[in-house]
Amino acid sequence: MTITAQPVRIEELDAHFQKRRHQVPVLARRAQEAGTTAIRTADDVLPLLFPHTTYKSYPESLVSKGRWEQLNRWLDSLSTYRVDVDVDGVADVDGWIAHLEEAGHLVSSSSGTSGKGSFLDKSARDREVSLQNLLDCLTGMGLPPDRSWNFIPVGPETRVSQHVATRDLLVDSFHRRDGVALPPSAAPEGHHRYMSRLSAMRKAMADGTASPDEVAAFEAEAAQRQQLQDGRLSYLAEQILARPTERFFFSSQFPQLFRLTEVLRELGASDGDLTGGNALTVAGGLKGVTLPPDYRERIFGILNIAPERFLHYYSMQELNLRMPKCLAGRYHVPAGLHLFVLDRDGESLVPLQGGVAEGRAAFFDTTVDGRWGGTISGDKVVAEYGECSCGRPGITIHDDIARFSDLHDDDKITCAGTMDAYVRGFIEG
Repeated sequence: MTITAQPVRIEELDAHFQKRRHQVPVLARRAQEAGTTAIRTADDVLPLLFPHTTYKSYPESLVSKGRWEQLNRWLDSLSTYRVDVDVDGVADVDGWIAHLEEAGHLVSSSSGTSGKGSFLDKSARDREVSLQNLLDCLTGMGLPPDRSWNFIPVGPETRVSQHVATRDLLVDSFHRRDGVALPPSAAPEGHHRYMSRLSAMRKAMADGTASPDEVAAFEAEAAQRQQLQDGRLSYLAEQILARPTERFFFSSQFPQLFRLTEVLRELGASDGDLTGGNALTVAGGLKGVTLPPDYRERIFGILNIAPERFLHYYSMQELNLRMPKCLAGRYHVPAGLHLFVLDRDGESLVPLQGGVAEGRAAFFDTTVDGRWGGTISGDKVVAEYGECSCGRPGITIHDDIARFSDLHDDDKITCAGTMDAYVRGFIEG
């Protein structure tokens, strides 16, 4: 039977709303303005979904001028648990995040490579759920945590606590006790400070306000960081080639992974040299990096990755749960995640055409603890409702996901300005 409308689990959403509307100040303000006291239909929940830009709605001056108390108030307005954290002695954004983590606020920050970075408050429960979900996804594809692999975290390393926690989990769960000796961390300190400067420098270079000395100094720092990563990749490549028949489990993003394959080829490796039946997990796309059209084939060829040993998933930092891709090439939406496919402006559900919906992806993650779990993304997706060609039922997303900002001159979500105004009110409050 063909599904004719997007399914919405109203009672589950209302239960979360009733709890969080008394805990998350911006959600309470939004619900009050909309006159919403209960979620009874999809029309009730859609105005309560936060645009992804809400988590970068702070004035940039709060970071550049070190106004950490105000940044606390901004984060508090979007958080379940009060952000009452002493910021005495905080010198930069990395110090601010460290102080928050000591108080149990495990802030997740985007790289900011496409502009201003975002900050999301996460609890210890959020991290625990996310890490367990990763293990569950790997086990589901036939990679139980049996410590029978040479686990290779390709990097780059950042010293960001979430990245470190994920790396440690995978090492402890999969890495052989007699496996490749992993290199000690060579990551420079101040990752968030660096990424904030990177964003500011790109903006200054684009509008012509960056001086030649500033550009030269930043490029020198970037080159030093790249040199550290290249040295790490060279070490890993040598260790891999010293054990060509053993099994390797790689974890990376595609740009860093492709660079590893280039290093392997520079050392004389060819397709077929590695015979151990290797595995790979990758999140996300190219992060704005340009690679050859056949980059996947090159990676899979030299690393000997079979499709059934490749975990590629779709997710975002607003979510704890992942949508793993099946062998039929679709991302499967798990039971704990609600998918809403909206029109471009993010105002209403799009109608289904033959069980298929195309539009802006929005989600509600029922496992989110440190914030409100509803978010409107910047992604354009095609979702299908019914049985996947892999044989599994449920909602799936096709793999041709695109960013609205790449498809249009702007990426405007109608309610974004209103949400930003609510947040500014709490900062100025």
